[in-house]
Amino acid sequence: MTDLTRPRGDTYADEFVLKSKTTGQPINLAGYSFKLTVNAKKDPGPTDAPEFQINGVITDEAGGKVEFAPTAADADRLGNFHYDIQMVDGAGRKRTLVKAKYGFTQDITKD
Repeated sequence: MTDLTRPRGDTYADEFVLKSKTTGQPINLAGYSFKLTVNAKKDPGPTDAPEFQINGVITDEAGGKVEFAPTAADADRLGNFHYDIQMVDGAGRKRTLVKAKYGFTQDITKD
């Protein structure tokens, strides 16, 4: 699991590198899409709305790199949440890559 903690208000991207479990080499992300969803509940039901969702941006297709940058509105919160990342391959098959904690801590600078 990959727990994430970030200061409130920060909009930098969280970057992930996807590697093959068998070879340890980066996965070529051509044709893939990604979505990171944050929810107050660890195991939300079908009617529990998420706090926010971020579409992944592939920054290095051959190197397996994807990043998720929250908007200012997404990042303007405090507290402990949960997230997962869903990957969809070129054939439309879905896979949840990670499910872990996502926290926002108070920062000092407020602009």
